[in-house]
Amino acid sequence: MTMYRYIALVWNRTDREAAKAARFIAAKLNEVSPHQWRQAWDGAGLAIYDAGAERGRMQTYRLHRDGGAVLGRLFRNDYTSQIADLDETESRKCLETRGQHLIDNYWGRYVAFLHDAASGTKYIMRDPTGAFPCFSTPYRGVEIYFSDMQDAANFDFLPFTVNWEYLKTNIMFPMYQKTHTGLNEVGEVLPAECLEIGPFERKSRFVWDPTEISQTDVVEDPEEAAALLRATVKSTIGALAGCYDRVVHNLGGLDSSIVLACMAQAPKRPEITCINYFTKSPGGEERFYSRQAADKFGVPFIELELDYRKADLTKLFHSNKLARPPGYFDCVGLINDVLGIAKEKQAQALFYGVGGDNVFFQPALSLGALDYVHARGFGRDTLRVGMEAARYGRKSLFKILRGMAKERFIPAPCYRYVRDELFKDYKIPFINLDFAGTDGHEKFLHPLLIPNDGMAKGKFVHIFCCALFSIEYYDHWDMNYFAERVHAYLTQPIIEACLRIPIWVLTHGGIDRGLARKAFQHDLPRDIVIRHTKSTPGPYYRDIYDHNIDLLREWLLEGVIVEEKVLLRDRVEQALSKKGLFLETSPQQMLGYFATEVWLRGWIDRPMKQVKSKEMAV
Repeated sequence: MTMYRYIALVWNRTDREAAKAARFIAAKLNEVSPHQWRQAWDGAGLAIYDAGAERGRMQTYRLHRDGGAVLGRLFRNDYTSQIADLDETESRKCLETRGQHLIDNYWGRYVAFLHDAASGTKYIMRDPTGAFPCFSTPYRGVEIYFSDMQDAANFDFLPFTVNWEYLKTNIMFPMYQKTHTGLNEVGEVLPAECLEIGPFERKSRFVWDPTEISQTDVVEDPEEAAALLRATVKSTIGALAGCYDRVVHNLGGLDSSIVLACMAQAPKRPEITCINYFTKSPGGEERFYSRQAADKFGVPFIELELDYRKADLTKLFHSNKLARPPGYFDCVGLINDVLGIAKEKQAQALFYGVGGDNVFFQPALSLGALDYVHARGFGRDTLRVGMEAARYGRKSLFKILRGMAKERFIPAPCYRYVRDELFKDYKIPFINLDFAGTDGHEKFLHPLLIPNDGMAKGKFVHIFCCALFSIEYYDHWDMNYFAERVHAYLTQPIIEACLRIPIWVLTHGGIDRGLARKAFQHDLPRDIVIRHTKSTPGPYYRDIYDHNIDLLREWLLEGVIVEEKVLLRDRVEQALSKKGLFLETSPQQMLGYFATEVWLRGWIDRPMKQVKSKEMAV
C-alpha cells in the first residue's frame, strides 16, 4: 500500500528541447522510483503521473474536454457526499472561474492542474489548508511539480542545495508557512495560491483570504456559535470518517475525544481502534480521560507506554527526504508501534486531534478583551468580557481593563504586538544571532499571514495559528507501510467556521476552548469537558536526550550546523556536558537541532550525476 502521490510536468509545447526533457523525465520515473506510476493526464505541455490512487479516498479527478485534473480528495460543501467525479458542468465552471469554483463549492485536500485550451493558460492551484503538498523544481525548460520531496530526490540528475536563508527564518518562525523552502532549487505553490501560466506571462493570486472570512457573517451569540461549531465539526469529521472502513485514532484529551465522538456518530461509521501514548510522569498521563471516551463509544483501546529506549535516533539517517528541516521534532514518530498497529488492523488511516488547540483557540493570551473593545468599544458586556479574559489569561482585572483602554484609544500595531506576545518566552540561547538576525524574517512568511496595523490582535493570533497551517502529509519515518494521516481539524469548513467566531466567544466562560466544551458537553464524559490541564511529553524528551547525549555530541559539535556558525559551538559544547534537567533550553529543541543537522548532511552528501545529451534522446 502506498500513499497517493503525483509528479506533474509543465513546459511550453513549442519548445522542442523542453519537450525532449519532459519525455526523458517520464521515462526515468518508474526506473528510479519504488512506486508504480501511471500517466493520469497528458496534453498541451502538461503531463500528470500518479501512484497510489484509490477511488473514494485520494484520487485523480479528470476534467472533461481536456480541462486538466484535480489531484487529491474533494467533498461537497453541503457534506452530502464525497465527490467521485467532476461532470462536464462542474468541469466547465472550474475553468470559467479560473479555479475559484473549487474553493467556493468544495473542500478537501487537493492540488488542481487546470488547462484552458482556448487561451492556452494553465492554472495550478492548492487548497486553502495546504493539506496536500505542491513543490516544484526546474529542469531544462520543464517545471516539475510534485507532492513528495523524496520522489524528486530519486532523480539523481536534479541538483538540490541548502537554502541558508530559509534556515534563518525557520529558527525564528519554526512552525509557520513560509514562501520559500529549505532548498534553493525547490519552490512551493502556497496554500490558497493559484499560479496562472499563460503563453506570454506568468502571475500569481490568492483565491482564499482568512482575514476576509473572519470579518464576514461574524457570530457573536454563544448559543448560535456553539450550534454552528458543533454542526460544522460533526459534519466535517463525519464526512472524513466515511471514506474509510477501518481507522486508528490517537486518543488523548478534549480535542481527540471530540474527533472520536464525531467519528462514532458518523453516518458511515468506520471500525475504530483507539490508542493512547502515556509516560510514567504525571504530566504525560491522560489515560483516566481516554479510557472514559473509549468506553462511552465502545471502541477498542490500546495503551502504549513511551519508552525512551525505543526511540532510535539513528532512524533519522534513513528517513525520507524533506524539502525543509522539521519545524517541530516529534520523537513519537520514532516508535513505530502505531504503524504496526495500523498494519495489524488493516487500517487505511490514522486520525489525530492535532489542530484542535489551533482552531478552538487555546493560546493563554487575554486577547479576547482587546478584540471586544476593538469591535464594540466600551459597551454593556465590557466588564463581563474583561473578567473572563482575566480568568483566561490569569491576570488581574485591573490589568485587563487598562489593556482594553489602551487598545481602544492608543492601540499598538497588530503584527509587532502579537509577535512580541507569542515569542516573549521563546528561548534560543545556542543560536548565533549574527547568523540568524532578529528582524526582517516576516518577509518570508505567507503573505496572508501579515496583517494590517489596525487588525484585531486576537483574531490575528487565531489566523496565525490555524489558517495556512499545514502539517506534513507524508510520514517521513515510514518507509514501508503507508496509512493516510488525517488531521481532521485543519480542514476548510472547520477553519472557516471558527474564524467567524470572535476570540471572546471562543474562550466562553474565560476558559481555553470554552466554546468547544459548551458545544460538545453532551457528547463527552463530564471529566473530559471540565478538565483544564494538558499532558506534556517533556520528561520523555529529556530521557531521550540523556540517553543519546553521546550521539548528539558527536553529530552537533563536528557538524555543519556548528561549522556554518548557526549554533554557537562553545555554548553547545557546554550544554552537551550536562544532562537534560540542567539545559538552558528544552531537550526537545536540542533534539530538533540534531534533526536539522541530519537533514543538512543528507542533502550536502547526496550524490548527483550529470546527464549527457545523448541520454536525453528518448
